[in-house]
Amino acid sequence: MLRAVLFDFNGVIVDDEPVHFKLFQKVLAEEGIPLSKEDYYSKYLGMDDHDCFAAASRDQGSRLGDAKISECLERKNQYYQQVMEKEPPFVPGVLELIKGLAKTHFLAVVSGALRREVEWLLTRGAVAGSFQAIVAAEDVAHGKPDPEGYDKAMQILNRDCVASSEMLLPEECLVIEDSIWGIQAASAAGMPSVAVMSSFDEKQLPGALQYFKDFSKVNADALIEQITEQLQGSGGETR
Repeated sequence: MLRAVLFDFNGVIVDDEPVHFKLFQKVLAEEGIPLSKEDYYSKYLGMDDHDCFAAASRDQGSRLGDAKISECLERKNQYYQQVMEKEPPFVPGVLELIKGLAKTHFLAVVSGALRREVEWLLTRGAVAGSFQAIVAAEDVAHGKPDPEGYDKAMQILNRDCVASSEMLLPEECLVIEDSIWGIQAASAAGMPSVAVMSSFDEKQLPGALQYFKDFSKVNADALIEQITEQLQGSGGETR
């Protein structure tokens, strides 16, 4: 059975990928480095902020050092807070979904965003207390599609929330993602996934069990029941 739900953040909880693109573009332009929308969505969206700055600058022949990347990260975070201070664009229905799932499941966020951004916006949405674990950009050495973030979230839940005799297994953790890199990370971790099409359409997100435009019509109990039935039907549910 499904016992935990692991959320990506950008594009899943907060529909802010367009904001991130514009801010990456702005900060890189301040360093004399161009960034096109096509390149961002095809190459860099699935990366954490550090790797995005590193890869985008490298691809343009202007490799940024670690000290300069740290400066860029700080500038982008300041710009981000200024933009999001007004009214964070939460994905429709996601706050209600989180609250519903939190009644029966362990919840975690696995994101390439900075921890302070994730915590700040979860607090703004009044759902910070619904999550038992957050794995942010600072917590992993390898971003998606590497499974490290999802593996680590399960380890934290097992360490802090689950009795040793009832350890969570990967197949008991449902992942909610919006990018192919995230779906690939979930698959590499052995976890089933569903996708919200905030950044890409269904054809660009192969491997998910279900697809949603947003969560405005998604009921927490019904979602778990439907995914459980799919897993049992496909032989993916082991117990």
